[in-house]
Amino acid sequence: MKHLLLCCIVCCTAFLSPSIAQIGSFGTMPMASKPGADPTLGPLVTNTPEYLKAREIYERLVKARGDYRLPVPTFTMRKQRSNLALIEYKLMEITLEEDAYKVCQTFGENADDAVAFLLGHELTHWYEKHAWRRDFISGFADLDVKTKLGGLEEKITNETEADCLGGFLAYSAGYGLFDKGADLIQKLYTEYGMKEEVDGYPSLTDRKKLSTKTAEKMAALVDAYEMANLLVAIGKYGEALEYYRYILMRYQSREIYNNLGVTAFLLALNEFRPEDPRVKFRYPIQLDLESAGAKGSGAGSARDALLRQAIQYFDMAISLDPKYAPAFLNKACTYALLGDTDEERARNAERARYYADSEAHEIAQNANDTKTLRDINILLGILEAINGNPDKAKKLFSAAADSSALAATNLEILEKGSATVREREEDPFADPEKIGGKTIAEATNKGIGLKPLPNKTTNITLDERLIFTQIAAPGPDSRVFVHINKNENQKTFFHMTLPGYKGKTEKGLGAGAKREAIVAPDAYDIPIRSIQTPRGEILVYKEIIFILDANQTLERWINYQ
Repeated sequence: MKHLLLCCIVCCTAFLSPSIAQIGSFGTMPMASKPGADPTLGPLVTNTPEYLKAREIYERLVKARGDYRLPVPTFTMRKQRSNLALIEYKLMEITLEEDAYKVCQTFGENADDAVAFLLGHELTHWYEKHAWRRDFISGFADLDVKTKLGGLEEKITNETEADCLGGFLAYSAGYGLFDKGADLIQKLYTEYGMKEEVDGYPSLTDRKKLSTKTAEKMAALVDAYEMANLLVAIGKYGEALEYYRYILMRYQSREIYNNLGVTAFLLALNEFRPEDPRVKFRYPIQLDLESAGAKGSGAGSARDALLRQAIQYFDMAISLDPKYAPAFLNKACTYALLGDTDEERARNAERARYYADSEAHEIAQNANDTKTLRDINILLGILEAINGNPDKAKKLFSAAADSSALAATNLEILEKGSATVREREEDPFADPEKIGGKTIAEATNKGIGLKPLPNKTTNITLDERLIFTQIAAPGPDSRVFVHINKNENQKTFFHMTLPGYKGKTEKGLGAGAKREAIVAPDAYDIPIRSIQTPRGEILVYKEIIFILDANQTLERWINYQ
């Protein structure tokens, strides 16, 4: 799970003014065009600390998007004061001007976030094919309709989309909250000596207002993504699917498709009978299954339909990035469960072995991805155990048991028949968990008189039964999400700390606490569920969720009810 981050900045118009004709024709989309600026390309900036940092941010954004169906534009930094940032399609370049980078640095701890959004904005033009649209429109130059198709409204639409989706891209790449878009565009205009009115663009005042509106839309996507992750954490897989689908209609990336596949996989697990040997073990797609709860009837049709749907989602992730090892591993896990007859199971087990031991293994090895390599061996151990080779399975599990809780759990299942489950004893005298001095009941007023925040973009109706909203949090260091299922007449509340929260849990644990301190018997003990994320792990207990980073230290936590 990722930080609740994001940024929004300038909502700028994208079109070519005569002053940049030497830089390109329709194939250039600048953030802005300074009147009277030199239209020629400025000298390249290379190997400076500024260039290297900006390139690092750019490469991280490209990786987060994970869409390699087309070549990725080259990143450049130039000494020029013309366009702030731009994409030049003919040269296949995205350029950040050195002075625009310097303006971003005035935002202190949010400086990288500002750079990420500027570059994410230009990358979104590329991924969303905005220049193709404009080239298409130029084909109607001799018709009156061209005026409407290619007018300022169309350009504003492209730029608003680039702001919103570029901001979400920055979020998915792990960059922090940047909600000072109006301040940034004001600083950029001031630094570049641009006036309130620039020919062919909205006024500076209007651009700042558009920036604020775009930030709200972007925040809604971020919040929906966070809610989807939280619903997966507490086992509401079917409802989480609807959130991911909502996002997918607006933004496509390998991670979104992968998460959809993982959620369908987890939902399918509920359709297996408990005695089915394939669900005896814990798959690397999920660190721990539910320790209790009714399983399905074992009907193969519904279960296999979900598993095949999961494979389709993983294939979509792979189509965007053929070197995305997690999707290959998750696809292998899914094939390990697929099939209703002995013949089908044997055939799919071989497919699982191929996707794990060949496809995923080669990619992970080339990337020196030790975590995925370890998880591949865990899956291979499960396949050996199911196939009646306990000695081979033990060898594979043992090799990773010291560094993987999942491997240790599967080794225990192999040797003892089941994993240790300890129910945390409830202390009637223990203080309830609080964030900002408020229990979740106090923070949400128990849902009585639920008043959504006035910002309508934080209130999303996914369909006729599912609604997402926020309500006012009790303090600045936390926020409250509410998921409403009208069919079940149920509200689920999440009260979460924000990055930088200085408080502690009722067991005295705060940000930076190690995993072993959380799972200690005198603290929170073994979690109900443990889920892997690209950046760490989620530990789920009865009424509290812990988010750990890649170093297995506590980043933040969520009380839920």
